[in-house]
Amino acid sequence: MKLRWSGFVAAVGVGLVLCISALAEEEAQDTAALYKKKCVMCHKADGTGNAAMKTPDFTSKEWQESHKDEELIEAISKGKPPMPAFEKQLRPEENKALVTDVVRKFAQ
Repeated sequence: MKLRWSGFVAAVGVGLVLCISALAEEEAQDTAALYKKKCVMCHKADGTGNAAMKTPDFTSKEWQESHKDEELIEAISKGKPPMPAFEKQLRPEENKALVTDVVRKFAQ
């Protein structure tokens, strides 16, 4: 009986790990799609920005190091001219995911 119970617990544990992994992958895909929908037109798909629009180059390690996550999240939420505010279009967790899952990864 004890052996069956440990097998059951192990199977449930593996199932949970697989579900969490799948959810994390889906969230990353959703965040990438969100970046494409809301950000690419000004920040480019590769994150290099648009000099004519004065958008930052997210691939620059110097730029990345000089901006904290909180600052970028606030810029997305409140806007930073010429960038519009997205606080009514995006949830706070989406703003944070854009920074941590997309913007920060451009400089890696």
